[in-house]
Amino acid sequence: MERRLGLIDEHGALVDPRVEGALLQMKGKLRRRFPACRDDLTAAEVFEEAARRLARRQRRAGRIDNLPAYAWVTLRSVMSSRLRRGAARLEERTIRSHRAERLLASRLATRHTAREVEHRVLLGELLAALTRDERRVCAMKAEGFSAGEIASEMGRSPGSIDTLYSRAKARARRLTGRGKPGRQSQILRTGPR
Repeated sequence: MERRLGLIDEHGALVDPRVEGALLQMKGKLRRRFPACRDDLTAAEVFEEAARRLARRQRRAGRIDNLPAYAWVTLRSVMSSRLRRGAARLEERTIRSHRAERLLASRLATRHTAREVEHRVLLGELLAALTRDERRVCAMKAEGFSAGEIASEMGRSPGSIDTLYSRAKARARRLTGRGKPGRQSQILRTGPR
């Protein structure tokens, strides 16, 4: 019983069985030469791209005489192109390094930490509890605009902007159960500490 990969060309038609057979013979060699091609999804993508290139070549120039050699060069070219991509480059350089895995596991995250995520969730809940105008004032204050600049943008007086901001901070303090006005206003203005 003949094994088949079921490769298709760019038009959706099955590739020539001769091409598919030549590619199938290279499967072990490809995995030995390129350890990054260890999972079936990556291998399938590489084989499909190589099959498309070989089918295109045969349509353009006719039957390929030394198909196994041509198939290997095509597979190697496709895989090399994949390895030039950033994520694949990183994977190729770290694939065999247990020391690197231990080193990465020991490093603390500096972005998207648990504290930062909790801050974003809290801030989202607080902003959802505010009125549209209060949210707008808080957003503009966070961007560094003064009460006067916000007032002219919104068509209000600076005093009403200060009142809206003060009410937003008071509502945030009530919702979080915190009595410290300074801490909560800082959360509304900046990111996590």
